[in-house]
Amino acid sequence: MPTITKSLCVEILLVLALGGAVLRAAEADGAKPKFLPNPKFDLGDNTAAELGPFVWEKPAGEADSGSVTDYSGMVYDMHNHRILLFGGGHATTFTDAIYCFGFADLKWTSLYKPTPAKFYTKDNMDRGFWKAGEAGNYPRPVGRHTYDLLVVPDDREELLLLRGGCGPSMVAPVFGYWGGACGNYDFKTDKWKMTPVAPFGGYGGVSAYDPVSKKVIGAIADGVWALDVETGQSQKILDNIGKTYKADSYCGTLLYSLADGKMYCVPANKKIWSLDLDRTDLTKSKITVLNPAGLCPPSECAFAYDSRNKVIGGGVLDNKFYVYDPAQNVWSAQEIQGGKPGNMLWHCMVYDPVDNAYVFLAGNKTWAYRWKKDSASGK
Repeated sequence: MPTITKSLCVEILLVLALGGAVLRAAEADGAKPKFLPNPKFDLGDNTAAELGPFVWEKPAGEADSGSVTDYSGMVYDMHNHRILLFGGGHATTFTDAIYCFGFADLKWTSLYKPTPAKFYTKDNMDRGFWKAGEAGNYPRPVGRHTYDLLVVPDDREELLLLRGGCGPSMVAPVFGYWGGACGNYDFKTDKWKMTPVAPFGGYGGVSAYDPVSKKVIGAIADGVWALDVETGQSQKILDNIGKTYKADSYCGTLLYSLADGKMYCVPANKKIWSLDLDRTDLTKSKITVLNPAGLCPPSECAFAYDSRNKVIGGGVLDNKFYVYDPAQNVWSAQEIQGGKPGNMLWHCMVYDPVDNAYVFLAGNKTWAYRWKKDSASGK
């Protein structure tokens, strides 16, 4: 019997923190898994499949102005095995609905109907939230560019919206640029709660949940922060990262790596860097600019951490899928087989650990892509 070391215990806890671990642990002991793979995801290596249209509900009475996906992102909800999308805002729709992709029926629906445009008034806004609408629970956050600022913690059944403010749109000409609160959406009560503005919740910020410290780590401009979700309090853990490390986070993606417990940031300029968290004293955390071999073209797009293959994938551009391998410190790209999605939309990508597939939006379609089958299970 192998010796149970401290490092092994940490690794076991990290594995259990991921949604896909629920399935694998159940398979190992013969119990019924919580979530089952969808046969539609029976994909070969480097293969994509179109899952159907991306459909969202424009608020009643709102003028035509862009899409909810503009400069916005989506996140995987491991508690309910679904994808959640929230966005809109500046120069586009003011929809305040959460849009949900279900893996059972492969369809998009809204968790509640968006607030009609007749309620887009200054006296109905409180710190970036609509106070009232036609029906449903209020307050609700006004649509905004979310970038990489949506988080579902593995130990909290809620959606964290970490973008505080946004800007004007033709659909609501009475508003200029506005700041405001962030929000937590409780899956059990179906209600939003206004929370303090996260300091990394502004234009082009990035965020990711650390399952070890139970904090949200975020970066914007020259700072890296840690947010205590329970208290709503933030701590600046690193400053002047541009000058000190030549590191940037603008319009990128921050990801937690199961393999080594580090955070990885893939900014729009693709000058990727890692964050080695000192969880006993977060101010002693260290950034390393990685300068990998290979290339990934600059673009404002999403990446996701593939927990089966321990790589970071995404950046779909011109029908190519880009992968960063932290162990090898190298970028690679492959021409996607099985379909031609073209270019992905903004930050609209997640990794689904149950089906071992990336799911992303390209145009008005939803796509699934598998980089490589899991060598252990063949899935």
